[in-house]
Amino acid sequence: MYLLTLSDLNQTIHTSPVQEPPLVPSYLQERLQLLVKQILMGLPVEPILNSHPQFQQWVFQLKELSPSLFLPQRKLFVDIPLQTKLDRTKRGVTEENSSPSPLKVIQVRTNVGLVKGTPRLFEWAIRHPVLTWQDRVKLWVAAEFFEIEPHKLQLIILALHPTQQAEKVLFAWDSKQHRHTQNWLLTTIERERKQTVIKLNGHLTPQPKEVATAINLDEVNLDEINLDEVNEVSI
Repeated sequence: MYLLTLSDLNQTIHTSPVQEPPLVPSYLQERLQLLVKQILMGLPVEPILNSHPQFQQWVFQLKELSPSLFLPQRKLFVDIPLQTKLDRTKRGVTEENSSPSPLKVIQVRTNVGLVKGTPRLFEWAIRHPVLTWQDRVKLWVAAEFFEIEPHKLQLIILALHPTQQAEKVLFAWDSKQHRHTQNWLLTTIERERKQTVIKLNGHLTPQPKEVATAINLDEVNLDEINLDEVNEVSI
């Protein structure tokens, strides 16, 4: 069993034109994510705000776009890991008509709240207000993880910008997008595996990254994160 994260997938498709260029360096994105996480946890944030004055304006814009996220009585799970198997048989591929391939587990980190009892994904970042391949993978993993029909899942993006007004965009999911994303994942990973074999030219056996600790997927369920105890997050 092998674990693949968004970082792993990014290395696989880093030459692909499907991504918009980043608006700011990655370290600023990481600092912003840490800042918002600490605010939601009630932790001190003055050192980050003092080192990056523009962050104060971005936090203000986030609170304007979605004030309910920052209310003390509101709870959501911030930056939690979700993971699911990438099952080849769902695409009609079986071991009888293809070469054996190690079981893949796709893991993403996202923010999850409840809206009328249904999990909903929230993302905030300095980014373009468009649906990226990373967003699609998160939606696919979330639908599989929570075992809900794709059309019941939504993603709310709070898109900040260095010079322009922030935007709040809601993206709906559906079975067609869900299926296309799964096929894209299977195709991308299989192509990378074949290219690795060709590059090695038979001298070495490619070794995918192993999961550091054993993962019992049968135990991954809603009870582990106690979603029933979470107050609903309105938008």
